[in-house]
Amino acid sequence: MAWKPTHQPSANAREGLLRSLSTLDATMLIVGNMVGVGIFTTTGYIAEYIHSPLFLFLAWMLGGVYAFAGALTYAELATRFPVSGGDYQFLKAAYHPLVGFLFGWSTFTVTYTGSIATIAVGLATYFWNSLIGKPAPSGPSSAVPWLASGFTLLLTWVNCRGIRTGSRLQNGITFLGIGLLFAFVGLGFGSGKGNFSHFLPFNSLHLWQEQLPLLGVALVGILFTYTGWTTVVYIAGEVAHPRRSLPRAMGGGVALVTVLYLLMNAVYLYAFPLPEMKGVVDIGYRTMQRLFGGHTGVFFAGLIMVQILSSLNSTILSGARIYFAMAREGRFFAPAGALNRHNVPANALWLQALWASLLIFSGGFNALLTYTVFVIVMFSFLSGAALFVLRRRTAETETSFRVPGYPVVPLFYLVMSAYVMLNTLIHRPIQSLLGVGIVLSGVPFYLYWNRSQGHET
Repeated sequence: MAWKPTHQPSANAREGLLRSLSTLDATMLIVGNMVGVGIFTTTGYIAEYIHSPLFLFLAWMLGGVYAFAGALTYAELATRFPVSGGDYQFLKAAYHPLVGFLFGWSTFTVTYTGSIATIAVGLATYFWNSLIGKPAPSGPSSAVPWLASGFTLLLTWVNCRGIRTGSRLQNGITFLGIGLLFAFVGLGFGSGKGNFSHFLPFNSLHLWQEQLPLLGVALVGILFTYTGWTTVVYIAGEVAHPRRSLPRAMGGGVALVTVLYLLMNAVYLYAFPLPEMKGVVDIGYRTMQRLFGGHTGVFFAGLIMVQILSSLNSTILSGARIYFAMAREGRFFAPAGALNRHNVPANALWLQALWASLLIFSGGFNALLTYTVFVIVMFSFLSGAALFVLRRRTAETETSFRVPGYPVVPLFYLVMSAYVMLNTLIHRPIQSLLGVGIVLSGVPFYLYWNRSQGHET
């Protein structure tokens, strides 16, 4: 039987979940996932391509505009499908169930679980260094993989206690992280140890011609620093009043992160003239040392750990909802579709945690993530394009949010995503093709589950 496009997700994808998350909960989930280690490192990388303070702030503002356009685009998609699964639901409805499944398959095998592994190892490394006072030993037999796996399992257990339990933890960590970042900015400017002359000349007219092409190169790193605003669409089935809450959370979350990123870069520029930032990977730590003195290692490690913990918890909480949605439709391991007595997909959470732990001990997760950078952007592009497909195919509903400035806003998001995708393909062709191969490894599993459940193909 031939597959026929459908707008509505299957009814059983909505069963059992509680709509108990507020706009604030959803916003904190987004902010907590977006703000990671990248803001403490990326500016040193892009300083290689930026030659004036104006273009430094312009690049970070463009990244925020890109994320905001993407957030508005995804907000309409999420309100069209206010259930668990996010991109899985969008891609399935717009193109074919196989496309949605391959997205979900890639999140479980590599992208989400690999991200959990990466974040957990980073958290464990900072924790060990702060506790012991010296660099952690490397290798699978060292303490770091055990700590990383322990953090993953602990947060998984917390999130199995209920969506409210997981979101309360997320809110607390994220509020703490936001407070620490604003304190970093305020105390940095208040230290008096920087120099506002680093902002001058703010712009140089003769730089525009040579700077514009380089701005595109710098944007690639910045755009990845802004990723994470899609997190809430995977738990849309647990957000109360999704038509109102999802757009507010996504737009508000991205706006708050953009403001934080601009303020952080202002502090970096207060501490260092732009030429001195070039190639400085630990620009955040160097800034803290210059503005607050030499004995700031423990405080900075604490600041980093709070951001990493926030990102880890939000990734664990949201990722499992993708596999849950797939399993409820018979396209994943059946136990992952069950809910526990707290009305959360505990089996999906534990399955995710175990696979992430295997990646942690294998030590190969960083290579896997490198292979799938192209795939991550490709699926994001396809989801953005799905809005045009779905608008043409289906009538407007009263329950869905409408993107303001359509079609300009989603087109801007698609053009920027296409640029990043093309840049990745050109500079990492082998890794990109290997990433596509990893995703396509899910085709036999899709065919098996489809046949066993009697789905149309």
